Amino acid sequence: MIEALQFEFMRHALMAGLLASIICGVMGTLVVVNRIAFLSGGIAHAAYGGIGLAFYLGWNYLVCTIGFSLGAAMLMALVSIKLKHRSDTIIGVIWALGMAFGIILVDLTPGYNVDLMSYLFGSILTVLAFDLTIMLVI
Repeated sequence: MIEALQFEFMRHALMAGLLASIICGVMGTLVVVNRIAFLSGGIAHAAYGGIGLAFYLGWNYLVCTIGFSLGAAMLMALVSIKLKHRSDTIIGVIWALGMAFGIILVDLTPGYNVDLMSYLFGSILTVLAFDLTIMLVI
């Protein structure tokens, strides 16, 4: 078991797992107490719009996805507060719009040849030191 830690990608994967467990433990409690379990799925799937936008415009996918996710979260909050609609309805609409926007932009991207599933699900073994830094900051 210890021999596996001599590889840098394994150390990064272990650190990412530890950071994710801490973050998920804290956030999970807040999500359940506030009854917004649908929110995390909505933001995560709406973030695909940011991936599509990044590919279409040739921008950095991480920056674009984080910006799109924050925008989706703020839009969900704003619409829920201002229009007094149930939050799960708003989250579902933004979820669908973000995914549709991303799929359309990816389809319109010329020369697109990237494995889409890798962006939707990822792999803990591909975590870089930069990704760990972002996890610590966020």
